[in-house]
Amino acid sequence: MPETPFIAVGGGLAGAAFALELARHGAPALVLESTRTAHHKVCGEFLSAEAQALATYLGLDLKAMGATSIATFRLASGRSHAEAPLPFRGAGLSRYRLDQALLDAAEAAGAEIVRGVTVGELEALEGRVVVTAGKRRFAGRAAALATGKHSLRALPRPPSDMVGFKIQLRVTQVALRHLAGVVQLAMFDGGYVGACIVEDDLVPLCWVLHRDLLQRIGADWPAQSAYFSQSAKIVAELLHDAVPKWEKPVAVAAIPYGYLRSQIIAPTIFPVGDQLAVIPSLTGDGMAIALYSGIAAAQAVLAGEDAAKFQERLVDRLRPQFRWAGIVNRLFDTRILHRPSVAFAGALPGLVTWIAQSTRLRGFEDVMERPKPIRSGLKA
Repeated sequence: MPETPFIAVGGGLAGAAFALELARHGAPALVLESTRTAHHKVCGEFLSAEAQALATYLGLDLKAMGATSIATFRLASGRSHAEAPLPFRGAGLSRYRLDQALLDAAEAAGAEIVRGVTVGELEALEGRVVVTAGKRRFAGRAAALATGKHSLRALPRPPSDMVGFKIQLRVTQVALRHLAGVVQLAMFDGGYVGACIVEDDLVPLCWVLHRDLLQRIGADWPAQSAYFSQSAKIVAELLHDAVPKWEKPVAVAAIPYGYLRSQIIAPTIFPVGDQLAVIPSLTGDGMAIALYSGIAAAQAVLAGEDAAKFQERLVDRLRPQFRWAGIVNRLFDTRILHRPSVAFAGALPGLVTWIAQSTRLRGFEDVMERPKPIRSGLKA
């Protein structure tokens, strides 16, 4: 059985950040990623100020990668919309490009990347971890559980009826000008849909909805796009003459918004990203939490901290942010409040800016400032 001291089960943002932080501090790391090549994921592709700072800490140049600049938040319902300034300068960059850049950086730093490996089991046995992927087994001293929105069978998260979708669009020049510098969210009965511009003037459209609505309108793109266009004028304008980059939206089911994993799996298994915390997508801070938790888990390993202390510390850090996010999520989920919310946003944009700030990841700078001692014996 091959053995590498530290294993990331999953090569998304959290897993790649975990491996990169370890590798660039001299600790051997292995990433097991199920996909064989770069691919699109269900994600709004909006980078908050925290996410940008953490990506920069990891050595990425987002501007050179084609990231767009976003300064305005737009909220819509029906024929109405309102705008408010963001409390920071956001950015738009596709996960297709960002995830691959992190994996490339981890590999360049010395981590081993193994693709096309579907992990079925992660166990803690006699002070080490054992990862099973089909007939292959990998062993290590500790592992990051970084499978994103897809849980391992033995490590489930709470059930949920929320389903997420994403498709990438080439929109008209008129629509592109109207969306420039903006991240927009449109509320509808049963969910919401968001959009921003990413590299190469592409527009990812990402939406979440309850399963009962999905059963009513269907999962195919023509039916769903028609429903969105009927629900919000700004979405209809965005979708007018838009050309999808692929035929079917990518999708993920059972998204447990608001979930914080407080139960310890094992002292040597560190849940990160969506396996640790699932913030409502409308906050636009999921990528920041993924990067932060991956880096923090790596630093915990380097310092000899076990997963229990790591989880307790991060969950405590995230609770205030999740409380505010939960309040906003309930508002989005209550149809009768949609249009009053847009009117409220138009009348008091400063308060909307303050609410946006309240749903940010706090204290993330600690991973960029704290010393990172390497325990003896961690280097290869």
